[in-house]
Amino acid sequence: MSSRWRRRGALGWLVLLLPACGQPGLIERPAVPGEADGGAGDAAPERFFPDGGIGTTTLRVTRVVPDHGPFTGGNGAVVRGSGFSDEALVFVGDRMVQPADTRLLDGNRLAIVLPAGEPGPADVRVQVGDEEATLEDGYTYDALAVDPTRGSVAGGTVVRITSRGFAFAEGDEVWFGGSPCRDVEVLTEETLTCRTPPGSVGEVDVRVVSGRDGSEAVAVDAFTYYDESDPYGGGLGGGPLDGELLVNVVDAMTGAAVPDAYVYLGQRPEDTEYKGLTNLLGKIAFSGEDLRGRQLITVAKHCYERTTFVSFDARVVTVFLVPWMDPSCGMGSGMPPSGRGRAGAVVEGDLFWKGPREFGPNPWTNVPDPRPGEKKVAYVFATQPCASDSIYCQNPDPSLGGAQPRVLETSAADTGGYAYSIFVRPGAFALYAVAGVENTSTGEFVPYVMGVTRGVLAGPGDRVQDVRIVMDIPLDHRLSVQLDGLPEPSSGGPDRYRVSLALDLGGDGYIVRAFGEEGARFDEVTSRALLRPFRFYAQPALQGPLASATYRVQAEWMTGDFGAPPLAAAVASGVRAADTAAVRVSGFVGIPRAVAPAYGESLPEDRVLRWEAPGGAEPSFYYVALQGGDGNPAWRYVVRGDVTEAPIPDLSSIEGLEDVAGGTLSWLVFAVHIPGFDFDEFSYAHLNDRYWDAWSVDMFTARN
Repeated sequence: MSSRWRRRGALGWLVLLLPACGQPGLIERPAVPGEADGGAGDAAPERFFPDGGIGTTTLRVTRVVPDHGPFTGGNGAVVRGSGFSDEALVFVGDRMVQPADTRLLDGNRLAIVLPAGEPGPADVRVQVGDEEATLEDGYTYDALAVDPTRGSVAGGTVVRITSRGFAFAEGDEVWFGGSPCRDVEVLTEETLTCRTPPGSVGEVDVRVVSGRDGSEAVAVDAFTYYDESDPYGGGLGGGPLDGELLVNVVDAMTGAAVPDAYVYLGQRPEDTEYKGLTNLLGKIAFSGEDLRGRQLITVAKHCYERTTFVSFDARVVTVFLVPWMDPSCGMGSGMPPSGRGRAGAVVEGDLFWKGPREFGPNPWTNVPDPRPGEKKVAYVFATQPCASDSIYCQNPDPSLGGAQPRVLETSAADTGGYAYSIFVRPGAFALYAVAGVENTSTGEFVPYVMGVTRGVLAGPGDRVQDVRIVMDIPLDHRLSVQLDGLPEPSSGGPDRYRVSLALDLGGDGYIVRAFGEEGARFDEVTSRALLRPFRFYAQPALQGPLASATYRVQAEWMTGDFGAPPLAAAVASGVRAADTAAVRVSGFVGIPRAVAPAYGESLPEDRVLRWEAPGGAEPSFYYVALQGGDGNPAWRYVVRGDVTEAPIPDLSSIEGLEDVAGGTLSWLVFAVHIPGFDFDEFSYAHLNDRYWDAWSVDMFTARN
């Protein structure tokens, strides 16, 4: 088992619930009426709507909805036209959409997930068998990418904006519609953050105005304001309760409404008049003069995990119920349906050393001569989309498909450099190479120099050629890290520390250096004591293609070699300090500790879980997962950060529901901190760790 899989750590204990209800861009705008298309001669005319392709089976591409999006890709759209089939392939700017991300809605519509592309217009081509149709300039890539893409009309959402071809600088202004973004912080030339202003429901342009020359970069309709809960991420919204509450219940796997789900307010259903079943649309509404202030709501249905929001004040609650993967419920049995596959890409080029030969190849003079049993070796890698070890961020094996990402000084190419090829995940990324000395017996690799090439784009199945990486960035710097403000430990740990670095290249992703057969992180230090700062050597000079790069530093106080709970972690981003005073990582949240029931004891008489998280910063929210004695996930709780309890009422008196299965229960408590977070605007998207700057977790058992 590779170390990348072993290192999943505490996050591996959390199923990150991301909504399956669709993606931004898949809701179409109203169709524009088209004119009839007449035929020739005496033949009856073929009448159809040219804007949608309705009424003909001829292969056509008429429009894309929406017709623009970020250069990073990954957003959804619908291709309109006619003559489409399950075998249709879509190309945007000559980059193929992953077949697995191309879904036939009907003969006139294809739902796609966009590949990355250069800013500007791109042709959209659909191929079905030997036929193809093209819509010239059918899609436009924006030079800005906004994350997240939606937020409350109240404003205050912290957004991260990345650019391609537009350099950010201090003094730049950011506008959402006609209002300026607040607290603008330029992290690098490609990345800035700010806090959204208040807005009106709907889409707005995001515009960055240079403070130097007044030039602009615009992303059209790049941010959506909503006044209820997040339309795609669910959760809480709509402003404070004022006598009326609307509840929407959605199947987290299918996105379909869940009818006949039992919903009630308060600790126990028998103590409230606000209770009932959702209708066919998965909705239920409550009204009453006392529906004001903070509330507790629970949604339950057989074959689903129950969900409770604790201490919220919002007019709209959208709950994603997670179905059991249980054959008795019609889930989790049989083989998964076959589908269209995903294709990788290959990048080829050469590593180039500067030297006396103008056209090379030149010797590796910035790498020391090897001793007996050693050789000069270089490895080529692609950046990854995020800095964590999540399976969603890991790159494929760079040597797949016969690629050659390992380069020797003896393998000079006719191009004047040293040839390489690498298998990559399609998208927008950077390539980097690290050269050094490798022991031929042990495989130990000592790096001395790096090279980086930014702005590489590859689509599924592409073979990108002639990408040169200049090897001129010395690895002669160091960075030190000091941990501050650690929370109180529990009786079971933590017992060691792990600190890791990644270089943030904005829209090009992260450099996460990992060498050797096990793929172990090079920029990672583990220790059992805090006797001195954590030191990282062989760091690159932040110059040339890395001039705008910053470090992301993640510190974990964990249990065992593989990052098991109890665990506390914090992140420092935008770091550029090197060879100076130690970077300080602080802001840790307290580690959860079971209060009632104590570890392994029976549930208390009132059946309320209670915990504490001493010695750290207050979290934005707690996420609590309860597993029943039968092994089925039983309950999910989202709890406001200043509350440390959650009820487990017996619902067996409700028709169709049962009590949590008896036996040994397991319950896990995550404490999460998100900058600028408002609990009453919680979205399920906030369960993605890319928004977190600190978190902690522990796991307990109880008896029922």
